[in-house]
Amino acid sequence: MHKPETPAEKICFQTMNPTDSVCQTILDLKIKVLAGAEPSFEEAMFLAGLEDPSALECLYGAAGAITRHFHGKDVALCSLINAKSYLCPEDCGFCAQSLHYSTGARQYGLVPADEVLAAATRAEAAGIRDFCIVTSGAELTDEEFERVLGMFRRLRRETKLNLDGSLGWLEPERIRKLREAGVRRINNNLQTSREHYGKIVSTHSFDKRVESLKGLQAGGMEICAGGILGLGESREDRVRLAFELKPYSPHCIPINLLDPRPGTPLADQAPMAVTEILKTVAIFRFIHPRANIKLAGGREKNLSPRDQEKALQSGANGLIVGGYLTSAGNPVSKDLEMISRIGASIGT
Repeated sequence: MHKPETPAEKICFQTMNPTDSVCQTILDLKIKVLAGAEPSFEEAMFLAGLEDPSALECLYGAAGAITRHFHGKDVALCSLINAKSYLCPEDCGFCAQSLHYSTGARQYGLVPADEVLAAATRAEAAGIRDFCIVTSGAELTDEEFERVLGMFRRLRRETKLNLDGSLGWLEPERIRKLREAGVRRINNNLQTSREHYGKIVSTHSFDKRVESLKGLQAGGMEICAGGILGLGESREDRVRLAFELKPYSPHCIPINLLDPRPGTPLADQAPMAVTEILKTVAIFRFIHPRANIKLAGGREKNLSPRDQEKALQSGANGLIVGGYLTSAGNPVSKDLEMISRIGASIGT
């Protein structure tokens, strides 16, 4: 029998029978993951069905232990700039930047390189190590792409940041050029499960996103891929999303939480329960023990500061900081205070 290690595990054992309890099953699954084995879909669905508060505390504690085993107490921080806004022809139902919806989001073309450098310099001065250039739209024009390459080259010369991008669909030649320009990692989220995807997007398929990840993988690019919780999906959809990501071994998994935007089809979507969010973060840690799992857009709207701290102790080990594509976030100083309160440190 596995001996409980964390406070949450000990609480669980105090309130449940350790010989045949749900908590023992969770702890055994934790040992399986730490030993290098992968949980099955059925085991992950077992975790998704947990509702008893003591069992959930045991799950959070076990996920936290997995995180510390593979990542220590570091919290990875990433800052981004929305370098081209509200010019996307796709109809993703959650997105304030889709031309299909009237959302009031700012509309502008590709920003000047000086503006990108200024944002990157501010991030670096705050202790952030990862910086991502994000552009709205399915694909950059050739002229826009060359300008973005120039931005990355300049950032490589003038900062020490890890350089990432989220630039729409990328052909192999563009992936090669991005790598040569110093880009380390490209983001392309799957967003939700294959089964739920058609309810959210109609202008491109789930397979289109999968092919994009395959292309990044074949091009030797590190992969950032995650999704959005709260799109009306089921628990099974969330688990399926985690397993859909497995073949691409993402280095980073951003977990966004729907911030319903007026004018979009999901404007009236009810928020997820906090326990469902925390549970999902923990389950993603069991399925992706080595990935950086980052709380991303919508975290401030859906989780209190204490809940965010709980998530960082229950499977997450990263944050997107300094604001998002069309909405503000916490001041970076507040996030740094939160990291300090839980006894963690900024990852390098």
